[in-house]
Amino acid sequence: MNMLRRLLVVLLVTGMPTVMWAQSPVASLELYPISGGATEVRIGARMTPQTTVLNLEAVSVAVAYDYTLFSVDAVTSIQNRHFEQYGWEDGSAPEFQTNKAPGICVYGEYHPNFGSQAIFRGLPPTLCEFVFYPRSGTPGTADFTVYANNPTSALTYYFEHQVSTQMNYAPVTNITGMYYPVELSTFTATQQGQAVGLRWVTQTETGNHGFHVQRRDARTVDADWFTLGFVEGAGDTKLERQYLYFDRDLPGAGVYAYRLVQEDYDGGRHISDEVHVDYSAAPLQYALRHSYPNPVSLGSGDAAQVVYDLAERSRVRVTVSNLLGQPVALIASHELDAGSYTAAWRPLDIPAGTYIVSLAAESLESGQSALRHMRLQVVR
Repeated sequence: MNMLRRLLVVLLVTGMPTVMWAQSPVASLELYPISGGATEVRIGARMTPQTTVLNLEAVSVAVAYDYTLFSVDAVTSIQNRHFEQYGWEDGSAPEFQTNKAPGICVYGEYHPNFGSQAIFRGLPPTLCEFVFYPRSGTPGTADFTVYANNPTSALTYYFEHQVSTQMNYAPVTNITGMYYPVELSTFTATQQGQAVGLRWVTQTETGNHGFHVQRRDARTVDADWFTLGFVEGAGDTKLERQYLYFDRDLPGAGVYAYRLVQEDYDGGRHISDEVHVDYSAAPLQYALRHSYPNPVSLGSGDAAQVVYDLAERSRVRVTVSNLLGQPVALIASHELDAGSYTAAWRPLDIPAGTYIVSLAAESLESGQSALRHMRLQVVR
């Protein structure tokens, strides 16, 4: 029986015809959007048992997509496989069907010796993340649907441990009309000292006159948007462009929302999503708040932006070291007033891995000292 079931798993993943049994109790399957941008669209597949606990032996999910809008990659289109952490075998076929309607991308994992792993209704796992690559440089919408979730052509199924019945998912939630912007790929806002720094990145621009930067008080329902300024666009370009704007005239502490109103030369306007900042006039404590991006890629040339808070005017050093405690970089050494600041570090000529960012601060007012640490991942 074990050999028969192993053969069945292989046949299902490869799409070859095989014999199916009757449906047993089901688990639900939900496709949900994670991110959409100029270079990739990412969706997740979440499985929820209808019983309190379900012991899985094998699992597979096939997603149908529009091959005229997206391409897939044999190595990168299926990521973060849930059962990889338990030593399961990978039976995925990201390029199961390409350049033919519909495009099909298949995720699959199975226990190497017919054992099992428990999943729980209260903690439904994301089985994997599917990554699709837009072919075009224009915004659009797309559908992603679960494919072949039936006993006669099952590419989507699961096996419960010690149950000889191949099971399909019910109910299934698909993605319809997912919008994927391809021009504005990044828009962030962070407090930097006594200002808020806005950063955004475009992948392509067509007839772009520029961006109106707007702010409103997010604590007030239906507060009006206030235009802070205008940033010139690049017109027409297929190269990545980065923009930075500082709001230095905030009325006081509070939660503020920001957005961009992108204006074309022909007068057309497009409004970005909002980003929010909880702005404080001065921090109450010393802190390393976060680093972005994290992980930071050696190949991209991006700099990690390390954000830290000072409760008082202080003498400050921000350093990076490896896990052996050996220094790698000094990225800030200043005397600064109380506030929030950002130090940039661009990793060069170092191995990928985990590094430690450290903040050492000594108050010039009270003599108080603080030492804070934070992990930062560097990847290829």
